[in-house]
This record gives sequence, structure tokens and C-alpha cells, in this order.
Amino acid sequence: MTEDKGKIILAGFDLEPAEKAIVNNLIANYQQKIAEKFDYKEIRLRMKKSVRGKTFLHEVQGLLIGEKKFNAKVTDYNLFSALSETLEKLMNEAEHYKRTARQK
Repeated sequence: MTEDKGKIILAGFDLEPAEKAIVNNLIANYQQKIAEKFDYKEIRLRMKKSVRGKTFLHEVQGLLIGEKKFNAKVTDYNLFSALSETLEKLMNEAEHYKRTARQK
């Protein structure tokens, strides 16, 4: 496995500085976990925010590009849990693919 990590591309993350710091930390943790288990070129994350009543509903779409592409999409009122769950799904899909590819 190579030392250099793939790149992260964010779109639609128009956040307050405090939120941005938490999001960057969360992404960095997952980037490290994913890089330990799976070689990838890039991770694309896109956030859409919509208003539901008086609160925001966050939709986070993720794409992990390696030897294969993996997609995940989570919608939640809590941005951090939506982001975390999206990255977790991408990581799990990549692990599953890696496991099943070895069995063939």
C-alpha cells in the first residue's frame, strides 16, 4: 500500500468555522481508516441542505474511487452523523468488495 493518501473533494459544504473544524477532523479520521484498508484515488463528498420546518435536513452523498467505485447517501438532521454514516458506508462497501474479491 502506498503512503500517499488519495484526495478528498468536498462540494456544497458551506459551513461556519466551528462546523468546518469538526467536519475536517471527522473526514481526516475516516480518510486514515480507509487508507489503512483500501487503496483509493479520491473520495468525493457532496452536501445538500434543505429546510424542513425550522431545521435543516442534510443530505450527504459520497463516492469512493479506487479500483472500483462505491456510492453512499445518507440524509439526517445532524450533519456530523450524516457525514460519519456516509463515510462508514463507503468504508464498509470497500472492505466487503476487497473480501469477496479475494475469495474468487
